[in-house]
Amino acid sequence: MSRGPSLPIRANESVPGWDGTPLAFDVQVPPRELWPVPTVVTRTPYGRSGHLVEGAGWRRRGFAYVVQDVRGRYDSGGVWQPYRNERGDGAALADWIVEQPWSDGRLVAYGGSYAGHTAWALAAERPEAVRAVVSMGPSMSLSRTKFERSGILRLAEHAAWWLERADGRTSRDGLTALVFRECPELLDHLPVVELADRLGARLPGWAQVIEDGPEHRAEGPDTAELEKLPMAALHIGGWYDLLVDEVLEHFDRAGSALTPRPSRALVIGPWGHDLAYAPGTRIGDREHGPDARLDLGALQVDWLRQVLAGPGHGTSEARVFTVGADRWWTGPSWPPPSTDSVWYAHPAGALAPHPPAVGAEFGFLYNPADPYPSRAPGVDRAPLAARGDAVRFTGAPLTQALTVAGRPSVVLDARSSAPATDWIVRLTEITSDGRRLELAHGSVDTARTGSGSRHEIGLSPLAVSVPAGSRLQLEITSSDFPRLARSLGTGADRCRSTSVAVAEQTVRIRPIDGTRLILPRTATEETSP
Repeated sequence: MSRGPSLPIRANESVPGWDGTPLAFDVQVPPRELWPVPTVVTRTPYGRSGHLVEGAGWRRRGFAYVVQDVRGRYDSGGVWQPYRNERGDGAALADWIVEQPWSDGRLVAYGGSYAGHTAWALAAERPEAVRAVVSMGPSMSLSRTKFERSGILRLAEHAAWWLERADGRTSRDGLTALVFRECPELLDHLPVVELADRLGARLPGWAQVIEDGPEHRAEGPDTAELEKLPMAALHIGGWYDLLVDEVLEHFDRAGSALTPRPSRALVIGPWGHDLAYAPGTRIGDREHGPDARLDLGALQVDWLRQVLAGPGHGTSEARVFTVGADRWWTGPSWPPPSTDSVWYAHPAGALAPHPPAVGAEFGFLYNPADPYPSRAPGVDRAPLAARGDAVRFTGAPLTQALTVAGRPSVVLDARSSAPATDWIVRLTEITSDGRRLELAHGSVDTARTGSGSRHEIGLSPLAVSVPAGSRLQLEITSSDFPRLARSLGTGADRCRSTSVAVAEQTVRIRPIDGTRLILPRTATEETSP
């Protein structure tokens, strides 16, 4: 093997991990006359055989491609502990690659989701060899992926991923759909921490994620290390992916402590976790038009050739899809310049760009036994409009399009009869044909922030153009179940208790410093890719 493969592919090879554990990998290389070449490296827990076609594509474009099963998965030895051992094992693989005759010593750390984490772990351990990172919706740790930024457990995501992926050498593809077809109300069970006993598989690690909580630290790279990484980076994400926050944070922070800053590029499309590799241009009940399709493979190859041929620093570009306009915005960075557009909650349930003249209070009952339900991304929320366990403030039809890009926020004046509660806020577009489509959402857990009545809640990032004739709506409720584990209304731990209590929730409107929505309004124009 050290003399180079006679065929363009060698499968089922092995290299020792950091402690000598044998780790399986496949390698594909271009013709010998092109040697030495840069190498694209993927380390995955989901089975390296799924990357055979992808590897052939990199090989045809003049790159070597190495894909490895992480420790304890598929053909690799050892025991898989998610987000552990990836730095050392990635470094061991990198050290082997750079010694091969077909390698020119330059590595591209490449991956999405969990493999995005392994890509950044490799970059942090071998910054002298990794010249570029291609990061697609990276899942950087259990604490960052399984919990909202508010600290609330993402119950449905944790259950689905753990059921199919964790506590095993191979994935159990399709098991989540089968289990929830048989028992749609499975996640209603309390206490949450004991759900693993009911999920249809032996899952000894399920509860530990809950025990560790959102403050649990993974093996990095942490923020300070990320800011000092010297390699170029291409950050790719989707507006309908729960990991879009990670994409934007990495674009903002990676290499930011260095002068000159390493080259960086951002691509955010109207996609879910599968990005542009998923078929179609529709998410739920929203169609995004033909421009939503993007050849990510060609884009990645072109970008890599550019940064590998140049100094690897000094360039910054962003290509972001504006939902509603269904066009791409391009610029040197993101978000673009904006001005705050403040919309105030008014008596009678209005939402308007000026403060109310008088105050008012709106109340609803929160019942944990009948929590406000979740809807899938992009799905019309109109069927929930008749529920009484929410307060809604609705604007008049817009007279002209409103373009918003960045991270909205809500200042909420609210109190609860419960010792602790959640406040879930959601910005929705009510279209002229009556659909109610989520634009952004946010949450706060008063068990973590305190029981005061003033709450500043950051919403999820967005780039959207709301057309004339549509209306904005601010919705406030106290659950988003089963996407989020519900507050129980008693002040007890939501994951360990079985008792629930109905809470009286009150949202207050005031002429000064009252409940309001802050939108980063832009005047930028969209361009095609």
